[in-house]
Amino acid sequence: MGKVYSLKNNNKCYSSRKANGKRKKTYVGFAKKYKKKALIQSLKKIFAIFSGVLIILILISLIPIGIYFQEIGNSLPDPNELVERDTDQTTIVFDRNMNELYKIHADKHRKFVELEDLPEHFKWAILSAEDIDFYEHKGLDPEAITRASYINIKEGEIVSGASTITQQLVRNTLLYDVLGQDAYEETFTRKMMEIITAIKVEQTFSKDEILQMYINEVGFGGINYGIQAASKTYFEKDAKDLTLAESAMLAGVISSPANYSPIYSSSFELPTRRQHMVLNSMLRHKDRTGVTEEEIREAKEESLEYGPEVREIRAPHFVFYVKRQLEKLYGKDIVERGGLRVRTTLDLSTQQIAQEEITRGVEKYGHEWNVRNGAMIVLDPNTSQIISMVGSVNYWEMDDPRIDGNVNSTIALRQMGSSVKPYTYLAAFERGYSPSSIVPDREGIRFGDYTVRNWDRRYLGDITAREALIKSRNVPAVYLAQRMGKDAFIEMAERLGISTLKEKDRYGLSITLGAAEKTLLEHTAAYSVFANRGEKRSPKSILEIIDANGEVIYQNEKNASKQVVDQNHVDALNWILCDVDNFQDQPLNRYYILDNERKLCGKTGTSDGPRDLSTVQYHKNLVVGVWAGNNNNVEVPGAWSTTVALPISHSFIERVSDKYEPEKFNIQAQY
Repeated sequence: MGKVYSLKNNNKCYSSRKANGKRKKTYVGFAKKYKKKALIQSLKKIFAIFSGVLIILILISLIPIGIYFQEIGNSLPDPNELVERDTDQTTIVFDRNMNELYKIHADKHRKFVELEDLPEHFKWAILSAEDIDFYEHKGLDPEAITRASYINIKEGEIVSGASTITQQLVRNTLLYDVLGQDAYEETFTRKMMEIITAIKVEQTFSKDEILQMYINEVGFGGINYGIQAASKTYFEKDAKDLTLAESAMLAGVISSPANYSPIYSSSFELPTRRQHMVLNSMLRHKDRTGVTEEEIREAKEESLEYGPEVREIRAPHFVFYVKRQLEKLYGKDIVERGGLRVRTTLDLSTQQIAQEEITRGVEKYGHEWNVRNGAMIVLDPNTSQIISMVGSVNYWEMDDPRIDGNVNSTIALRQMGSSVKPYTYLAAFERGYSPSSIVPDREGIRFGDYTVRNWDRRYLGDITAREALIKSRNVPAVYLAQRMGKDAFIEMAERLGISTLKEKDRYGLSITLGAAEKTLLEHTAAYSVFANRGEKRSPKSILEIIDANGEVIYQNEKNASKQVVDQNHVDALNWILCDVDNFQDQPLNRYYILDNERKLCGKTGTSDGPRDLSTVQYHKNLVVGVWAGNNNNVEVPGAWSTTVALPISHSFIERVSDKYEPEKFNIQAQY
């Protein structure tokens, strides 16, 4: 027998005679392990070298970053400038003739107040609304930044902010003094300047000093800056006398006065909802705020009364419509602090007449039928400039829910009834119909599962399209809509400028009778396409903007037009709506006559209920849209657009006919 060799492999012994075939395999395993170990050691050396190089590169890169931050630091203002700064910047809105309509910021509405003179609940209302951890952080709130970043990433856009009170103070004061309008740009450099300055401010002043400066600088909507001015304007009292309910309401205004101010917002519900959110936050943090459940409950139930000082404004619905447009262009802070001079398209004298006609007309023609509100939009069809915008009978009437005066009913969604039928006929004319085409107006016609009745329960048999439209017959309109398909109506409406018909699957054939909601502004602008014989221009409200340095930063050049409907088809429509051949068979035809002559075109509409009464009248130099009804959608049985909205429109046009001379359409075609 030969020698026996013992090889240990996994604690097992093999003789050479039994393991001759495996000995080579075992040696190969040892070799592989050795190579693997060598590879790992090599990789470790490479990683160490790479890490060293990376660290060197990072250190080198920190040099310019350090220089960058040093340059930012050198450009920052001294925090001590906060106590001596001049913040007087007034934005003024004018009409087209430079008559002042409104000051968005003014010196007389800023008055300093000591923090110690304010009720404790006001301080905690502000902190609960804007920065509950104010006394804990050092100028930045990492938790809020993380939370806001998560929300913004989730939504795909900036919907949540994380600025502390110190950051807000810095942005609206020191940085604005240095950077001007650039202080509100969303750039990395600007944000770093804000952060560094906020930290410096926190190192320079006490928390109470920072909070005191903040409450004397922050805007509360309109021309009101600082809590004392806001308290005087909103509640006619000193800030030291504010109740918990009043404090929470004002604290809630700060983040967005256009939405949350009970005076300047177009919504009645949003300010109250925001106030309750502040109160709930105070209760949630009652260990800091010191409030009780009973105090919060009483505050929510308290009825707030607002003072008359805020009424120093002309054309309020139009002014705040313009203000929202300015904020979209430049941001809220620039609008409220930037010292802009804004020349608008409004004609104040015409606006005053429009307001009188709406207020007086609703009372005269509508009160009998429980109609309490109305609105009017006036456009120059040659430019599509807004000449007048009246959003309600009384902007300041908030007690009657039928009026809810702050709501701008020219931009609220309403059903326009039969006044949308011209869209259907215009689409039909494009598809080969004409005013002389015969359409059925017969009882009992079914359109699938849909049966339609005429407004007067009468049926005229087979009639021309002209007679069907001018007499506002429902059956022929639905007949044409079915023949063309409802998408033809929607496509025409969108070409004319209607933007609210997005959910197309919701609509049936009743869309041709006005069932789909639109705004009075867009609906009236659509009629300006008729006045322009098919040319469309978007409504304009601003002519010129000049910044605080006297530079023109916006100029309304000639409003470019686009031919959206063939002129011949619009001529056919105008031939009907303007009664060019003098048939005199339009309902209440007298309201289309001026100086004993037919000079006005137009169409009325009454929604189901009825709830909404509308009319649009026009000639070549003016387009007027009127809505009447109730803001809480209470029905008005017995009222018609022809007996409420139409006489209001006619009376207005008659009063301004010297300024906007009625000009008839010269249509020679025979239909």
